[in-house]
Amino acid sequence: MLSPRCPVSEFSCGTPPASLPETPSFLLNTHGQLKLSIIQEQEVLVVSVLEARGIVEDCQRSCDSYVKIGMFPDSDPSDRQKSQMVPECRNPIFLQTFYFVVSEGDLHKRLLFTMWNSDSTSRMSALLGCMSFGVRSLMDPDKEFQGWYFLLGEELGRKKHLKVPTQHNNPTGKFDFVLSIN
Repeated sequence: MLSPRCPVSEFSCGTPPASLPETPSFLLNTHGQLKLSIIQEQEVLVVSVLEARGIVEDCQRSCDSYVKIGMFPDSDPSDRQKSQMVPECRNPIFLQTFYFVVSEGDLHKRLLFTMWNSDSTSRMSALLGCMSFGVRSLMDPDKEFQGWYFLLGEELGRKKHLKVPTQHNNPTGKFDFVLSIN
């Protein structure tokens, strides 16, 4: 497992992006973005949680964020994996890799990513956003799952993921958003 990168401390907080692609609020509410790489190797998913940006939270304080990953539904809590927490940062850099062995019974499930803000005073965590990917789709060697993805609200994120469009693929600067349930 890779450890979070930081020149001064054990963790790293990236600089805020100049601007994030936006979509009209009547179409979709997003809660920031998470950069991922998901690679299929035999019966194993190699999942890298790289960084996050533009994390939205109701409070005015910084976020002490971490990411949980697990199969959904019916995931045994002991099978879920969790990144290290990056304190006081809305643009955390995680650089952590996780491994999930996929059985035939997992192919109908979804791989769920949830991002949390840990509140040290109340010892409670608040959900910042989530997304999920169909495991069968992730196991397809012809598909690629790398890049920035929007953190969605809980209800939508448990069913879908939404890739952030890239500027170089779209010279007009206009974005079309397509939710995927794969």
